Amino acid sequence: MKRLGLRVITTCLLIGLAGCTSSSGSGQLIADRPVAKPIDFNQPATPQAAEKAYPPGDRTNQALQAVAARGPRLVAAGFDESDNLSRPLFLTSDDTGKTWTRRQLDKDSIERSSTFEGVTDLAAGPSGFVAIGDGYPGQVLWHSTDGTNWRRLATDRKAFLESDYLRDVTATPDGFAIVGGNTRGAGRLIYWRSVDGVNWRRIDGPSIGLVPTAAGEVSASEIVASGKTVVISGDLATPSNPEQSERLQYWYSTDGGRKFRAATVRGDIATEYRVYNNVLAVGDGKFVALAQGGGFDEVNDSWDGVVLEGGATGASWQVAATPWTLGSAFDDSPGSLVRAGRDWVATASVTSATIDTTVAVGPTWAQLADGTDAGSQRAPGTQSVADSVAIGNEAVMVGSNDRSGSTEPAVWRYAEARVTPVALPAEATRGRPSSDVYTLLRAADTPVAIGTVSHAPSAWTRSGSSWQATTLPGRTNGIRTGLYDATTTPDGRVVAVGEKDLSKGSRAAVWVRSANGEWSEANSPVFGVGARSPYGGPTAQAVAAGPGGWVIVGQRHDGDGHYDAWSAYSKDGKAWVEGVGGKVLPADPKGETRRTRATNLRSVRTDAASMTTVLAVGSRFVAGGDRGDGLPWVWLSPNGSDWQTVVKLPLAKGIHSASVDELNRIGNTLVAVGQYERKDGDTEGGWVSWTSKNGGLTWTVGKVVVPIHASTSTLVPFPNGILALGETGELEDVDAAAWFSADGLTWKSVPVPGERAKGPGRQGVVSGVVDGGKLLAVAYDIPPVGGGYYALEMDLPK
Repeated sequence: MKRLGLRVITTCLLIGLAGCTSSSGSGQLIADRPVAKPIDFNQPATPQAAEKAYPPGDRTNQALQAVAARGPRLVAAGFDESDNLSRPLFLTSDDTGKTWTRRQLDKDSIERSSTFEGVTDLAAGPSGFVAIGDGYPGQVLWHSTDGTNWRRLATDRKAFLESDYLRDVTATPDGFAIVGGNTRGAGRLIYWRSVDGVNWRRIDGPSIGLVPTAAGEVSASEIVASGKTVVISGDLATPSNPEQSERLQYWYSTDGGRKFRAATVRGDIATEYRVYNNVLAVGDGKFVALAQGGGFDEVNDSWDGVVLEGGATGASWQVAATPWTLGSAFDDSPGSLVRAGRDWVATASVTSATIDTTVAVGPTWAQLADGTDAGSQRAPGTQSVADSVAIGNEAVMVGSNDRSGSTEPAVWRYAEARVTPVALPAEATRGRPSSDVYTLLRAADTPVAIGTVSHAPSAWTRSGSSWQATTLPGRTNGIRTGLYDATTTPDGRVVAVGEKDLSKGSRAAVWVRSANGEWSEANSPVFGVGARSPYGGPTAQAVAAGPGGWVIVGQRHDGDGHYDAWSAYSKDGKAWVEGVGGKVLPADPKGETRRTRATNLRSVRTDAASMTTVLAVGSRFVAGGDRGDGLPWVWLSPNGSDWQTVVKLPLAKGIHSASVDELNRIGNTLVAVGQYERKDGDTEGGWVSWTSKNGGLTWTVGKVVVPIHASTSTLVPFPNGILALGETGELEDVDAAAWFSADGLTWKSVPVPGERAKGPGRQGVVSGVVDGGKLLAVAYDIPPVGGGYYALEMDLPK
């Protein structure tokens, strides 16, 4: 099986004044809770050119990521994002996939769910169905005896640590098995075993033979069982090896998963520079894998599907075929593989300007023919097959497409030598939109909120007591957009920045709101700075504007695993130049790297470097972030384009690592805040502050504001001091919080008004501006039944 990663696509905005009431995403009133008045973004008050160019769909996102069968019953599962929640999506079919019915979790499971959950894999066995997936914190399991009635399993923290990840699940003769790993133990796999799918035992991978064949970082990808034989596939990253940075790994067991041995990989693919396992299957008496490698079309330098066979036990693997159907002139990534009667049915995603699906069908690898349904699997946008299952001589494929403008679940059937799409019931895609709001600012005298709606960059302008929504331009087929920060310019414009996630790589995205309120997209070659491969590119994370010009900061991936800090400068928003800083390294004579040549912007270790915030101080600029070493840093520039000085900030006592997430100032004193960890993997960290009285050259660290469970997302200066806005609490149970400081080092908590500031689920304050002598803020209230964003007013501390 090959699943899409769970994407939380927080989509539409519910923003109004605190104290209004509305129905929740379940269609029921939330008793005794004020709820934000929703704005109907599906029917905007005025037509918008951006929506005419690319319709937003229903502004909710659903996708299927796994499918399994037991007898005549099929179950497909994935995620459903609605009303600022992500929940598992379950569909069943009893007629070989022709018609489907949506199934629900029981009431107790819903009440115990976090606000971010979805299914990534599914297996069917004698004791029912088991689904695994992403959640927060840690991973989540669900169980159903018949596929129709699902319950969320209580998390056993002895069996499943918060730092564990679950990669794949399969049925075995003894019950079920899961393979995964631990995020704190690079190169260490974890194996779980269960008889009934409800009670699980955690087993350290090396103790049963799950060890890599060389030093490096190992990860599991798939697990498949046939009788007592269990096979696991994975990948081994060896970035220090210039001859082979990624290689295939297989392990096999002939005693039902009690003990494993490392399999051998033979032939040229064993030493290929970079190759990845995508799919593992069993059929026709043998184990088969589909890998992403050089494959058929090496001339075009693209990724292609490669077939490997491991025999009846999976003990020895070698390339069996490089089918032309899995090796186009574009990048082909295998998605699923099953044996349906006499035919193999293989799928792959084909990445060009958009992402399409190829279905290859045939009794042998040499006889694979193109069986793709062009009308539903090759079209504008993205259409992907995540998993498939065989039902006799037929096969059912599940995945998603976004041709409507929103992500929708999709099912296809292979029967009688044809692939056809299946119409899903309306309830499979029905929901309420969700949103992300990042910044609230003032443009002249008008408050403007910035965020995204279903991956569409959006802005909301306050008019009286209501907020008018506008979809920003630039969204199109095959491109996902994110909007992360915004600022005002001295001449009254608004600059918003974010990212365009292309089918390959990324580029910075910039939008400008004119003084008359019209939005346009800005373009420059600098926003798509070339990387070594098309998989790289810059992402804009913050922006500042002052008398000295405009500065965008963020991160750039070189397409080869290196993430460096990145910036761009413009005097007036018309012409842009890429930022530099420090010693300039000579160009690579072989052209093998496109990393920045400015040493002050390069990652100093193997982790990612990034500028995450920037502040204009007169004509100068100060940026903050991380240089890839887990320590807090600021960059100083006299002109916005040359980061001549880099300063490491001190750590408070007892802090292991920290970052600089936000910058502002009180008069001439710079104030920085950021999250800290007391140890690697700390899930109970808080935030800390620093101040500088000499323009950022030296810094003083304050005491830890709240010992644990606190974060701040923004700083708001006002005449008497500065406010930090955020949340406090444990993981999925956080409440809105605010803190006041007169000097930037000593903080005290101030109350956030309204009943919506506290309660079950997640509450917080994301941004604010001083408005009419008070603080106008954007906050969110997302209880377990769903919720959204709203505006509130707070008195400023005296």
